[in-house]
Amino acid sequence: MKLRTQIPPFPTDSNWINGHINNEKLIGEKPVLVYFWSVSCPLCGGAYNYIKQWKEKYGKNFSRIGIHMPRSKADINEKLIHDAIQKERMEDSIYLDHELFVTTQFQNRVVPSFYLFDKKGLLRHIQSGEKGMMMLEKRLLMLINENK
Repeated sequence: MKLRTQIPPFPTDSNWINGHINNEKLIGEKPVLVYFWSVSCPLCGGAYNYIKQWKEKYGKNFSRIGIHMPRSKADINEKLIHDAIQKERMEDSIYLDHELFVTTQFQNRVVPSFYLFDKKGLLRHIQSGEKGMMMLEKRLLMLINENK
């Protein structure tokens, strides 16, 4: 996915946890952070801790959407996914991308990965891996401040 690309539409099926999100709800008000994770990813929990901290710091100044991207057949076990969501206290809308539909739209290959969109829905930053979370936070702050 290239920078300045419009955020792809999210599926309307029932594979959502914590509420369904659509583009009409997202575009126009605040930046959007889309993060890809998997239950079998040991680095994803640590990366999500940063997102939780940002949620506390910046409150409702940005939206968050989680995409669970299975890395193996074992990752499709919904009990494991629900347990991980409860353990990490993930309150964001999370899409279970068992068919890799969203993953393909985003051209994503690894977890954790982060896609930061501005309030117009344009991609402004991409990051993969758990390193560089401070840079991601700086980009997020820049987009939050653009909205003021």
